[in-house]
Amino acid sequence: MTQTSTERPSMVFDHVGLVVPDLVEAVDFYTAAFGFSVDSWEADTDVNPDAIGLPGEQVRLRGAILNGGNARLELHQYLHPTGTAPRRVSDQGIGHFAFSVADIHESHQYLAGLGVSWNTEPNFIADGDLAGRWWVYGKDPWGNVIELGQNPVT
Repeated sequence: MTQTSTERPSMVFDHVGLVVPDLVEAVDFYTAAFGFSVDSWEADTDVNPDAIGLPGEQVRLRGAILNGGNARLELHQYLHPTGTAPRRVSDQGIGHFAFSVADIHESHQYLAGLGVSWNTEPNFIADGDLAGRWWVYGKDPWGNVIELGQNPVT
């Protein structure tokens, strides 16, 4: 008989995964835009469709793991099946992923030059627990929602 533990097992956040239409372009973008380095490449691979929630499909993909220092980003390009249009930020699931920056205005301008489309100029929070913080949302060249945040200097 197996005894069930009431203690939570040790778990550490590992990575976020994004699906992109062109793996090489996405790797080039994320290394140039945010300073990620490439940890590994995954060659074209047939994947068990049941294991990833696509039962009955023939699944073939390629991928790369990028290292951002304190977080990793996994990029996949599905060769078959291919996906549909990008999701909206309000759809269930991952709404966005964020980067902390030292100068939000400089980063905003730099990333716009690399193809990020921003919803607005950076926004300032004047009141409340987040007072002094700057933030802005936009989309990478493939429609994934990103946020930049600049915390107040303390």
